[in-house]
Amino acid sequence: MDSSALTLIAAAVAGYLAGSISGARIVGTRRGAGDLTTTRVVLDGTGSTVETHGVSPSALQARGGGKAGLPAGAIDIGKALLPTLVARIIWPDTPEAVFVAAGALVGHVYPIYHRFVGGYGISPLLGSLAVIDIRAPLLTIAAFALLGLLLGSAFIGIEMWTLALIPYFIWQGEAWTVAFAVLANLIYFWRSRAETVAALKSWRRDPRAWRDRVQDFKKYPDYEVPAP
Repeated sequence: MDSSALTLIAAAVAGYLAGSISGARIVGTRRGAGDLTTTRVVLDGTGSTVETHGVSPSALQARGGGKAGLPAGAIDIGKALLPTLVARIIWPDTPEAVFVAAGALVGHVYPIYHRFVGGYGISPLLGSLAVIDIRAPLLTIAAFALLGLLLGSAFIGIEMWTLALIPYFIWQGEAWTVAFAVLANLIYFWRSRAETVAALKSWRRDPRAWRDRVQDFKKYPDYEVPAP
């Protein structure tokens, strides 16, 4: 099928509608998880905390453990992976798949079905990257895991790998995927700006030895479930 402005718009809209499906709400409703919009996260071994305000698999995991968070994450990965894969099959050499992925990411964070209150975007980003370029998340996550270990910061090692997508796709030389990586980072870090600032401040002020800080990787993140 030929690519056109109309197919690009249609791809973005289709991705947005699929991305607006909330895995956390689907699983959370069945499990009686209650309100998922506010969760307190312990950032590191110093006890520094920050409130997160998003309906995500992580928020559901805080209330129901991995048995709740994993299926919600699988739904959120799948809602981006499947439509992106369909677009790649129909338009194998054009940017429609990237437009679907971008739409799914925006829909996840600002879902039309849920008054534009969604998650942070990591699950649908992983789903779409599995189709667009599976090497991207593998290499960037590994690179930032190593960087986090060297710097003694679980937050940097686990949460900031999306930054490496930009130079990766610049290296690949595809303008649409570079734009997608930039969009993903803008949305993710705008959405998680409070957590990012708090985590980096805590890391800079952390007086512990490197070996003690690295131990944070074993328990990160540590959620505090809101009192009923």
